[in-house]
Amino acid sequence: MKIARINLEGKVKTVLIESGDEFFILDEGTDYYDIRDKNLQGKRLDRLSIENNEFLVPLPEITSIRDFYAFEDHVKRARARRGLEMVKEWYEIPAYYYSNTSMVYPSGSPIPYPYFTKELDYEMEVAIIIGKEGINIRREEALSYVFGMTLANDWSARDIQRKEMKIGLGPSKSKDFATSIGPYIITTDEIAEFIGHRDEFNIPVETFVNGKRYSMGNVGDMHWSFPELIEYASRGTKLRKGDVIMSGTVSSGCILELGFEEYGWLKRGDIVSIRSPVLGELVNKVV
Repeated sequence: MKIARINLEGKVKTVLIESGDEFFILDEGTDYYDIRDKNLQGKRLDRLSIENNEFLVPLPEITSIRDFYAFEDHVKRARARRGLEMVKEWYEIPAYYYSNTSMVYPSGSPIPYPYFTKELDYEMEVAIIIGKEGINIRREEALSYVFGMTLANDWSARDIQRKEMKIGLGPSKSKDFATSIGPYIITTDEIAEFIGHRDEFNIPVETFVNGKRYSMGNVGDMHWSFPELIEYASRGTKLRKGDVIMSGTVSSGCILELGFEEYGWLKRGDIVSIRSPVLGELVNKVV
């Protein structure tokens, strides 16, 4: 099931996307997190064309954003480009930082170029959405707390991030100006066939800048699995409906890792498109 929110004649509507380019508007009062578990057949839904309607952030409320650092190849390459070795602690706990819930952009929305950076980068990621409350969640039951998955882009100011990381309290300002997430949420029942026996998600993703492919990877390459991320995130604290847990950069998924000498940093006018045959397309233009 694909769930989105759109601006329809000045009103926010929650919709289910059907195959092709059509969707159904849900009846007023339908609980967002109950959609997946309810039989909606027989309910009166208005069928519309998706054309000429504006996608919004697909969640009614984002309660928190935890962005992890879960892909070993990305971590190794990115650290190597900064002259750093891997640290043993990375293999002991799945580290994350909190991002800014007030600066989340939907697919199709322009991303303002931050005036304080000269090294703007994208980060190709995926995110899961928590669909029920829980604390001290065990890995074995973690996926039952997941409502769905979407694409994500953790926009980054690398020159600012470099300074923050040297101080040792970051990233923060280098990240909090923009995060974008996909046009819709794919519920777990629809992505179950892509989950392997080790809880890995066999989902390919790639990124294009101005139509040229920059990055190509697979969510299944995570060193730390999503159940492990959920287990760690919930230690001693409650996860809530609407919490977003991001994977961190998929291997090869940013200019920092690929090499800015060859690709150059992002600039105004660039169009960044993150695509997946499973999760759709997240596209934003830097302005």
